[in-house]
Amino acid sequence: MSLRPVEFEEVVAEVASRLVGAVAQKAWCPLPRLAYVELRVPGRSVVLCLCAEGELSRLSVAEDRFPTPGEPAPFQRWLRQELTGFKLLGARYLEPHRAVVLEFEREAVRRRLVLELGSPGGLLLLSDNQRVLMLSGEGFGSRRNLYAGAAWTPPEPVSDEALTKGRAQPSRLEPQEGDVLPKLQAAERVLGQKDRTSRVDAIRRRLAQPYRARLKRSSRTLEKVRAEAARGPEAEKHREVGELLAQNLHRLKRGATQVSLTAYTESGVEEVQVKLDPKRTPKEETDWHFHQYRRLLRGVETARHREAELAREVAHAQVALQQIEAMDGPALLAQVEVLQVSAGEEGPKEGLPFKEYVGHGGARIWVGRGAADNDALTFKVARPWHLWLHARGLPGSHVVVPLEKNGDVAQEVLLDAAHLALHHSGAKGEPRGEVSYMPVKFVRKLKGASAGQVTYSREKTFVVRIEPERLERLLKSRHGEQPPLP
Repeated sequence: MSLRPVEFEEVVAEVASRLVGAVAQKAWCPLPRLAYVELRVPGRSVVLCLCAEGELSRLSVAEDRFPTPGEPAPFQRWLRQELTGFKLLGARYLEPHRAVVLEFEREAVRRRLVLELGSPGGLLLLSDNQRVLMLSGEGFGSRRNLYAGAAWTPPEPVSDEALTKGRAQPSRLEPQEGDVLPKLQAAERVLGQKDRTSRVDAIRRRLAQPYRARLKRSSRTLEKVRAEAARGPEAEKHREVGELLAQNLHRLKRGATQVSLTAYTESGVEEVQVKLDPKRTPKEETDWHFHQYRRLLRGVETARHREAELAREVAHAQVALQQIEAMDGPALLAQVEVLQVSAGEEGPKEGLPFKEYVGHGGARIWVGRGAADNDALTFKVARPWHLWLHARGLPGSHVVVPLEKNGDVAQEVLLDAAHLALHHSGAKGEPRGEVSYMPVKFVRKLKGASAGQVTYSREKTFVVRIEPERLERLLKSRHGEQPPLP
């Protein structure tokens, strides 16, 4: 569970007694209910963690912090703009309202950073007259009085019963030898690792969810396709009956429901009972069996091809899930953007600013949906070290290949992404085209530029000859459609 009331009192008291006068140097907001503020005290820097995430809610000193995905969130930009250079003036814990207030001041200008702890929880930055400058956290919609520019009022106080119950819980904050800020550091020991484990598990679930859905869907379809592929004997039976009827047309009478015919087979002479449709003429009955034979035979052939394809799709999804399960904590935390772009949801949604394709080896490739979505993909979702591609000199979608920090892109993945960049550009349908690529950090948005319009530097450019099979595989790999062929 989150820090207890007595623990919040202890950490807030330590902030008020040990960190007052510290200067805010930097701030980060990697997730809607999680922020960090770096405070400079004589001889060292301290990174305060403010988390309003349910059972992970705390005020602590962070040993390390979660990476910030893509372009900084608006709340992070406001924190840096409004708090940088401000001194910490004081700290208060509003117990009945479950809120922590940190007060900052610079040249007689005050700012308040509020950590609301109750459900749904969130972070707010207030002006010196208690007006909301910016808020962070999706759940504030339940408090209709909260919006930018409104006067802040504390959340509804908890009941006396809940307050008494909370006060009865003892403190778990046990200092350790060497602690400089014992209560704040102990608070991070109580919940910090749980926070990381919780985020890692959530990232793993969200990365795995589309592959689990794909595996379930493909496996279910594979069963049906295998049943269709096994209808060869049924088709052959129609052929045999059709030939037998064709040889005995003179014996068939319209309106009959059954006829007994002599068949000469490899095992000898047999009497075969053939059911007839009384509404058909003898010729129509014969043609119907031959039609069924051809129809089933086509279905069997198509099903056999599809069966092999689905088997590869199932194997691909299984391999992808194994790779995700094998990822360790740091590798998963490097994908923290999935918690931000799909906050509160499991798996990719059509509302995201990009379409996701799967390239060689299971690599993810993101393609912007439109001009405004291109900006969102490049400047809000993508990380500075991700690879960015675009059809050179042509209008088109921004393409991003998510990479691990200091990671290299495989040549096949680069070719896959280049194919998608050309396909989603003015070069669509052309046999070849030029593609530029560079890390996202070298892409810039010019002031006043229209949506999707950017400039970039340090690019590399190469000519791509379109491989139809590669492009077809990529287009089939889009989430929500057919999975990719390996």
